[in-house]
Amino acid sequence: MALLRLIVFALAACGQAGAQPSATSGLSVPAGWIAIPEIATAVTTAAKGDGITVDGAEAWGEPARGCYGVWLALTGEGASAEQVLAGIAQQPVTTSNIVKPEGADGLVTLSFETPAPAAAATAPAATTYRGRLRARIAAGKITMLACFANDREPTTCEGPCTTLLGGLP
Repeated sequence: MALLRLIVFALAACGQAGAQPSATSGLSVPAGWIAIPEIATAVTTAAKGDGITVDGAEAWGEPARGCYGVWLALTGEGASAEQVLAGIAQQPVTTSNIVKPEGADGLVTLSFETPAPAAAATAPAATTYRGRLRARIAAGKITMLACFANDREPTTCEGPCTTLLGGLP
C-alpha cells in the first residue's frame, strides 16, 4: 500500500473526474481552504488495486498560498506500518522523522519532501513539496492524512497543517 505514491499523484492532479467513495473524514478544514475534488479523485484512482478498497478520499487547500491536505481511508490485506513504509520507500521522496508503532496496528508519522519534477526548458521552475503524513492502521484499515506545501508560502501553511493533522483520530 504505497500511500505516499498517492500524495505524489495528488501533487500532479489536475482536471480528472470520477465518482468519489462515500466515506467522509469529518475533519475541520482550515479557514480559507477549499475542497479540491480533482486531487481527491486522483488519489482515489491511484489507490485502487488488488485487494484494496477505497472507503473515502477528500482533498482541500489554499492554492494561492500553496497549502494542501489529503485524507484517504483504505481497507485491504496487509494493512500495516511496514506496508506503509515499504510503499513510501518505492517513491521518489525523501523521508525523515519516521515514527511507527511497535505492533501491526497504530500510528505511522513522518515528514516528506518530493523532488522537483524535471521541467521543460520553456516551463517555469519546478516545484518541490514538503509535508507531513500520519497514517492510522487498525484491523485491516488505513486512514491517512497528509498536509504539504509548495515553495510559495511554506511558513504560512505550517500552522493550518499542524491543526489539520491533529484532527486525525
